[in-house]
Amino acid sequence: MVTEADVRAALDEVIHPSFGMSLIALGMVRAVRVSAGKIEVDLVMNCPGCPAGEVALAQAHQNLSALNGGDVWLNLLPHAWTPPWEQPI
Repeated sequence: MVTEADVRAALDEVIHPSFGMSLIALGMVRAVRVSAGKIEVDLVMNCPGCPAGEVALAQAHQNLSALNGGDVWLNLLPHAWTPPWEQPI
């Protein structure tokens, strides 16, 4: 059975083309749920309609599908993305 750790590891391999960092490192993954026949992930995107974000989502779906844990649901949350770090001014 696929675990939450498996899902997070697969998402950690997805590098966002605009930032060169994984979806996990960027703090874009907000929740992971795994049940029989379903993998569900809640994400926030860095900007609405970002073409690079679409590439990252496609790669995330591909990586999660390869886990053979069932249907893959990527839920885009309406929340604004804020990086998990602060830039010094």
